[in-house]
Amino acid sequence: MHALDVESGQEVGRFPTGDSPHENVYSKDGSKIFHASIGRVFTPFDKEGGGTFKGHRLFQVVDSSTFEPLIQFDIKDKLNAAGLGKISPAIRPMAHTADENTFFFQLSFLHGFVEYDLRDGRIVRLVGLPRHTTLPRTQYINDSAHHGIAINKADDTLCIAGTMDDYVAVYDLTNDSYQLLTGLGEKPYWVVTDKTGEYCYVSWSGTDQLSVIRYSDATEVRRLDVGDHPQRVREGFVNADWYQRALLAE
Repeated sequence: MHALDVESGQEVGRFPTGDSPHENVYSKDGSKIFHASIGRVFTPFDKEGGGTFKGHRLFQVVDSSTFEPLIQFDIKDKLNAAGLGKISPAIRPMAHTADENTFFFQLSFLHGFVEYDLRDGRIVRLVGLPRHTTLPRTQYINDSAHHGIAINKADDTLCIAGTMDDYVAVYDLTNDSYQLLTGLGEKPYWVVTDKTGEYCYVSWSGTDQLSVIRYSDATEVRRLDVGDHPQRVREGFVNADWYQRALLAE
């Protein structure tokens, strides 16, 4: 992984990863990087557990100032310890609570997620969600059964993209119940939480749209047409003066 200065574009640091580095998420204060690599998802060796042909999959907690790993492990070891050794150890999107102690990992081929306790260094539980697709796992897009997970501001609800199942699951962590939102689009391929923590944004890669879903009642409040195959969303803000100038220029 390479760290670049935003203004100059110059590299300011780097750290080694496993095969196919996939995602960085950050601590609230920016002092830590939570990083996962997914291995060779483009290879056809899709037996249970992923197999050695899938390469090296690694989760790391990295100091963002020194770029040195603080915690580093192959989640395969954690899955084996929890009696879940047949599940692929490739961490896809992840979400974590505000205290950075509890992580929710989506894994290749898994219709659901695992909950991981970072303090204790163990998988707490496996949560399965409905499988609607009838396709064999060899036809899953880049090995991702579900690809997109986010958590609300209150840390009590997850928003989950059921990629190969064409649904969004809004999962209530307080009572372990969920609502499935279907018929909105095809192939949801990433989820993020907005700045307020009250809404999640879901990208529909198959139908080129974006849904805004309210956590509190699992309701889609808006849908937008976007470009081809949308994936991760980043929420940004534009100076009002710039916007006014753009309008005048038209």
